[in-house]
Amino acid sequence: MPIAFDTTGFQQHDQTTWFNPTTNDQVSLNYFEQAPDLPAALDDVTELRRGLAHLTAEVGCLVEAHIVHLGGEPTLFQIVKLPLPNQPSGQAFLASFTVPRANASAVLKFQAVEQGMTGMREAALMAQVGFENWVQPHPYAPEVQGKLPFHVGDDPRWDPQFPQHPLSRARAWAHRVARTGQVDPRFAAQPAFEPAPEVGSTLATVVPGLPIGGYLPLWLDDEDVSYWRMSDPESVLGTLGQGALARTPVLENRFRDVVALDPASSTIMLANRYRDEDGGVSGPSTPLVRVPENEARAAVNAETVLEAFRWVGLASEAAADRGEYVAVEAGGVTYREKPYVLMIVKQHNGQRFSVVETSPVPDEAPIWHDQLVHEAATGQTMAGPATPETIRGGGLLAMYATTTWDLHPSRLCLSFGPNPQAIP
Repeated sequence: MPIAFDTTGFQQHDQTTWFNPTTNDQVSLNYFEQAPDLPAALDDVTELRRGLAHLTAEVGCLVEAHIVHLGGEPTLFQIVKLPLPNQPSGQAFLASFTVPRANASAVLKFQAVEQGMTGMREAALMAQVGFENWVQPHPYAPEVQGKLPFHVGDDPRWDPQFPQHPLSRARAWAHRVARTGQVDPRFAAQPAFEPAPEVGSTLATVVPGLPIGGYLPLWLDDEDVSYWRMSDPESVLGTLGQGALARTPVLENRFRDVVALDPASSTIMLANRYRDEDGGVSGPSTPLVRVPENEARAAVNAETVLEAFRWVGLASEAAADRGEYVAVEAGGVTYREKPYVLMIVKQHNGQRFSVVETSPVPDEAPIWHDQLVHEAATGQTMAGPATPETIRGGGLLAMYATTTWDLHPSRLCLSFGPNPQAIP
């Protein structure tokens, strides 16, 4: 095998696996006939760490990553923590040494798992450092919000207080390997590792759904929807629904915002609706974290839905200012006639009225019966003199109407179109 290391305290189970009978810790040594999928070269530590932090965030948290030398060979060392599968609590800690080559790699990995009563280290240290100081931005990628948090309790300075904790055992094993490990000269002589060259990002044009509770649905088509946690919600909410983004038609004179999604880097580009002076299309990018649908739905509650529809009210006000209407509809890339809530400012006898129209009739929403409403051929409407307050209030009327739909709030989106009665 390409890596030789000290196996003191471990019993060999097979050719590539060792166990510690006292702690149940496991060590494995594997050889792969392909280059490792690393986000950057070993000599670009900053980018390597940032990429690893993003990759690990989907399953747990990167605790630390360093470039060390095993017998003189540059090696990636990292510690990752993961939640225990199918368990309400507890974590596993993985310490690994990866020796990369152009067409192969060797990985020496240590695994230690919390057993018995879990969280003792965290509880004791949180009392020492204070709850408000516990969770910290990830030092390699501050924008990352992983499945497990980055917190001060994983710092190595606490290991002497908890020598039997699995993280402390992982570091103790790693220190011994770093001092004594050797790489087979024949493996070391293979061509050096270089990351795959950048061939350009593959961007997908997607339709954003209604942002709720810090999460954003993105539709590639009517069936293919993915869910993302926004790392910078303010930048997204300040652009989405404001008439500034590129659009796709779903009907004649009816459009939806679109953004450019790069799944590989977990970012969206908020492409401008209009070309710049050079004829190009530009816009800021913002990072996202992909999450399962159940996580995004778990963030949907009365408070976050209220906040989302207040934002819809602001989008309606911005639409009225630029001579457009806004509609809340079923998400996707295809127009569906119903259900909908249309918010528009109309002219009547020289006076402007804020009109909210919805279909089907929201029989189970009391506010639509307690106020002055009337039925039109297309649905039920509510109207009042147009002021900033009444236009924004249309967002709340839309919220009450959508509660009667057979659609989860995370399956909604906005459409826009020109208001034929708008004053030029």
